[in-house]
Amino acid sequence: MHRQRWSRRDFLAQSTATAAIVGVVGASGRAALEVQQPASAYAEFLKAGIEELPTPALMIDLDIFERNLKTMQDACRSQHGKYRPHGKAHKSAVLGKKQLAAGAEGLCAAKLGEAEVFVKGGITDVLITTAVVGRRKIQRLLALAEVAPAIKVVADSTRNLDELDAAATAAKRTLTVLVDVNVGQNRTGVDTPGEAVALVQHLAKLSSLRFGGIQAYAGMNMPVVGVHNRRSASSWAHARALAARSALEKAGFAIPILSVGGTGTYNIDLKVPGVTEIQPGSYIFMDAHYRAIGGENSEAFLDFGTSLSVLTTVISRAKGRAITDGGNKALSTDESMPSPKGLTGIEYRPGGDEHGIIVLKNPSRDLQVGDKVEFVPGHCDTTVNLHNVFFGVRNGMVESVWPVEARGRVD
Repeated sequence: MHRQRWSRRDFLAQSTATAAIVGVVGASGRAALEVQQPASAYAEFLKAGIEELPTPALMIDLDIFERNLKTMQDACRSQHGKYRPHGKAHKSAVLGKKQLAAGAEGLCAAKLGEAEVFVKGGITDVLITTAVVGRRKIQRLLALAEVAPAIKVVADSTRNLDELDAAATAAKRTLTVLVDVNVGQNRTGVDTPGEAVALVQHLAKLSSLRFGGIQAYAGMNMPVVGVHNRRSASSWAHARALAARSALEKAGFAIPILSVGGTGTYNIDLKVPGVTEIQPGSYIFMDAHYRAIGGENSEAFLDFGTSLSVLTTVISRAKGRAITDGGNKALSTDESMPSPKGLTGIEYRPGGDEHGIIVLKNPSRDLQVGDKVEFVPGHCDTTVNLHNVFFGVRNGMVESVWPVEARGRVD
């Protein structure tokens, strides 16, 4: 199969098209969205009230979203730290650019496919946090590096390093590689400081790879309930990351980047000497699962507001239950059940692909066919990946329509 090769001019042209989407399509709402179908179908809802939206609809409360951007920026600035937001939360070059405008160092991408979307959207400093393995994917990576030399990848094996180096050498390019260190998640990453040193020593012998530092992501600590428990769990993970850093420095390697943490531990990670940046993703949206982990002085995690929600419509009503059009294809339930906004005395249960069941225990308002019910997703990342567009809402009115450009890009 023929794969298109992108020149700098191609990327700039694509970047310009994506920029047009940022204004949601400016005044007309038609031409700019042709780049990202089927977003153009929703341009008619600009300036409409949310009650007119086709449900299920993924909405962002813009006032809360903007406060979340500022809160993270202020927290990092106060600690003289940097943050590289994780784009897997929003899968959108449009929102990624808003994070950069708010002071972010660059962006993270979970997969190569996400990185391709971000780079084509004009974001050039991207760290791909999952190893890029295999000839075809590495060729795609090098096509990105041709346009975005600041792109970075992680690796935890000499075999992957050798693959990357051979392809980069053939392409006459240099790739920046961070060593992935396992700090307790037991997913990817080298397990010991000695293994980190051996891997970087191997990397140093390769002609087309540049050592960029350490990734030490402790995702298992993000949902730990209780800030004191998170702090304790994080200290153990930080110790492993810093041990790898120390070993590499003793072996003669400078550590430009030590990238750790996420939303749940952002205020813990920023205070650790030696950490250069954090990788928060969910902070812009939040979700019901994150809300329950608790904060410094509250049972709920309130540092960031819940800006993301899914608007649904009641399509059927029976004794003791109401059925909405928001099922598994609109609201993910992999981490937690969605939580209703502005409505108490009910319980949400998934009712299959297309239906959500609202159990009416002691509802604070009557629900009838045609009524709207808004839910905070249980998990923002996986819910976003179910939708084509975000509706940016302010004071109940649709102000923006932004495509989820990397929806489904798990490759």
